[in-house]
Amino acid sequence: MQLLSSAGLVPTSARSLPRLKLYEPRSVAETLDALGRAGNPVLLSGGTDLVARFNEGLSPGELINLAQVAELRTVCVDACHLRIGAAVTHGAGCSHPMVRERVPGFAHAWSRISNPRIRFRATLGGNLMALRPRYEGSLLLTAAGAQLEFATASGTLNLAPADLWAGRIPARSLLTAITIDTDGLAWYAYERSMRPLITLAACLRRPAAGGAGWHLRCAVGTEYLRPAVLELALPGTELRDVAQAAKDIAQQAFAQLPMDFFDPVATRAYCMAAGSVLLARQLAGADRV
Repeated sequence: MQLLSSAGLVPTSARSLPRLKLYEPRSVAETLDALGRAGNPVLLSGGTDLVARFNEGLSPGELINLAQVAELRTVCVDACHLRIGAAVTHGAGCSHPMVRERVPGFAHAWSRISNPRIRFRATLGGNLMALRPRYEGSLLLTAAGAQLEFATASGTLNLAPADLWAGRIPARSLLTAITIDTDGLAWYAYERSMRPLITLAACLRRPAAGGAGWHLRCAVGTEYLRPAVLELALPGTELRDVAQAAKDIAQQAFAQLPMDFFDPVATRAYCMAAGSVLLARQLAGADRV
């Protein structure tokens, strides 16, 4: 919104924005060069969040349009990893054959966020970089233990989603891809039926180096809170072992919920009670994947 003496408070439009210098790089290297030369740049990919930021007072000097950087829109796999380009849209990513084959639970969860109009325009990278707790990309990727690949002037840097919330994003850097380790990932589930009060995603993995048992990683968020991570090492050789102990496992996991996990509409006690029920419901079906 913008306050105009002649008209009062009016929505931001193209006519009310300041003049911008436009960069249209064709590669990651050219994008980094533009970031280095620009004084106060903003990146444009899907653009769905950028409109909101303009309405909130964002006033950049330069606009860097990523539409022609094709390498940001690729999806590829190797023996143990799925790599998703930062400019892959929600719609294209959740339906991509490689994503659906390697991490079907994550693909299904990804398909449920937002609405069709946003899904087929907004990008996974933009969802993350907006740093809005109500955007679900960070929660989904936190549960999957994803790594975020940044291109910087000095080389490539890998961060976790939590590093974004902690303000560890390098200056003048570009998020290029999101990588999910698919080795040992046996189950992934997502629960958003109680949004905006509480949302959670969880995955089960085999321990590294062929160890016994399971590793549970659960990410919990609300409309106002960044994701919190709950982790447990679990016994058992089959997913049915986890399913049979679902209630106890969920209660143990939510006992770890941080003491400061509460917001204006949900207390910590409420989040613990509701979250443990939702997680137990998910885990009870783990052996039916």
